[in-house]
Amino acid sequence: MKFKIDESLKNKVSLGITVIDFENQSYDKKMWDELLNPIDEKISHEDTLETIRENPTIMNTKKVYKELGKDPARFRPSSDSLWRRVVKGKGLYQINSLVDLNNYLSLVYKLPFGSYDLDKVAGDIVLTLGKPGETYNGIGKKTINLENMLLLKDEDGPFGGPTSDSTRAMIGDNTRSAVIVAYIFGVDRLDTEKIQSSISMYAKKYLKDITIKEQQIIQ
Repeated sequence: MKFKIDESLKNKVSLGITVIDFENQSYDKKMWDELLNPIDEKISHEDTLETIRENPTIMNTKKVYKELGKDPARFRPSSDSLWRRVVKGKGLYQINSLVDLNNYLSLVYKLPFGSYDLDKVAGDIVLTLGKPGETYNGIGKKTINLENMLLLKDEDGPFGGPTSDSTRAMIGDNTRSAVIVAYIFGVDRLDTEKIQSSISMYAKKYLKDITIKEQQIIQ
């Protein structure tokens, strides 16, 4: 399996790829006590919607959305949506250990993160733009119009992206092989490498029986 970015998107977005084998858990108390509850409390007390609007990483992400023809006010990057949810005091969803860690990383780095079950995708994976008429069923959402939206596609079509993922490759309690994808906007190579090192560190500390099979940065 190879990962790549369509030529039309070069210099607009990078991908941080981390491929893992692990044993997922429905709930990890240690992760919530040490990571998720503290960051939820900190953000809900200290941040505002203005904090989000003025954040350079969020601004860079939305700038690319606009350049690609997608209104980031209607189709928000998942990092923006998640941060807004916590700021409004709605708290974090508790899903499973990998998805919960995914959300923590997004709140730390203000970037969209996606995790995908590799047993549910086929062939190589490319980041590209959605075409007119393309849709999929989003997780917890109705059918999403994918035109001009950043998307990950395999040989069976689109399955995820930095706005909203599909149900097809979603992480479940029984997932054993997965890829963590950081969608990176406006971050230089050195800081991207630091993010990748951080992903590895948190994954090794909080995911059960983990083997990190591969890490790479796609630009």
